[in-house]
Amino acid sequence: SEEVNVKQQSTGNIWQGHFPRENTEEDGFKTTSPVGSYSPNSFGLYDMIGNAWEWVDDWWTVSHSPDGSPPPTGEEKVKKGGSFMCTKQYCYRYRCEARTKTSADTTGLNVGFRCAKSL
Repeated sequence: SEEVNVKQQSTGNIWQGHFPRENTEEDGFKTTSPVGSYSPNSFGLYDMIGNAWEWVDDWWTVSHSPDGSPPPTGEEKVKKGGSFMCTKQYCYRYRCEARTKTSADTTGLNVGFRCAKSL
């Protein structure tokens, strides 16, 4: 089906159409999509971009220390990966390495978090 073709071509749930007036829902989703709706990346991880910005444990800083570690404290948290509201017309950040800041008390339909387990 056409919906399957769009999902196979995309690696995550992002806005289709002209933001914010029209989401054509070419991928079948008006807002967030269920986990696993798209194929995993080469590491076997699902939903690393789009769908919902993901809070991470890091405190925000413009640039990391020379060893790459985040600051031990701060006022704003890091969120990564973009959301279903990302589009080239508005928020061109639906990439794994995309990062931005948010207050530690921010909530919204396009903000979530990722659970991970060390094996």
